[in-house]
Amino acid sequence: MSIPPLFTSYRMGDLNLSNRIVMAPLTRMRARPDDQVPTALQAEYYAQRATAGLIVAEGIAISPEGFGWAGTPGLWTEDQVRGWRRVTNAVHAAGGRIVAQLWHTGAISHPDLLGGAQPLSASDVDPKQVSVTLAGRVPTVAPRPMTKDDIRRTRSEERRVGKECRSR
Repeated sequence: MSIPPLFTSYRMGDLNLSNRIVMAPLTRMRARPDDQVPTALQAEYYAQRATAGLIVAEGIAISPEGFGWAGTPGLWTEDQVRGWRRVTNAVHAAGGRIVAQLWHTGAISHPDLLGGAQPLSASDVDPKQVSVTLAGRVPTVAPRPMTKDDIRRTRSEERRVGKECRSR
């Protein structure tokens, strides 16, 4: 009897996966609300799913300006990095593999999440969606179009966080 292909190992880039099952990212909203630090509950949640060949973590904000969904984690402070280290250590201890899904929420963010600042986006068009804030769901607002300097800074933040993730 042969092993079904789904349960066979697989090499994906630099990663050796124990099987071909990939856990899709799900925004769980379990980070600390005041500083976006991943919690012990997140470490437990991901470790419980370590038998997947690969776990793609929930969206992780790359900067304060890229943050835009209450309860989601960040990866721009040392405390956040330590929180993600706890998560990745738990997953690795359970034999799993995990990668970060980095994001910048753009126009979906809200001034309530950004200290009163307008969200940054490609244009000033309100997407007419819902932002999830600590106070609950609220309508989105017209964002501020990113300048070339904003774009350069955001790309630099993404590269820095990506480098941080790869060095771990």
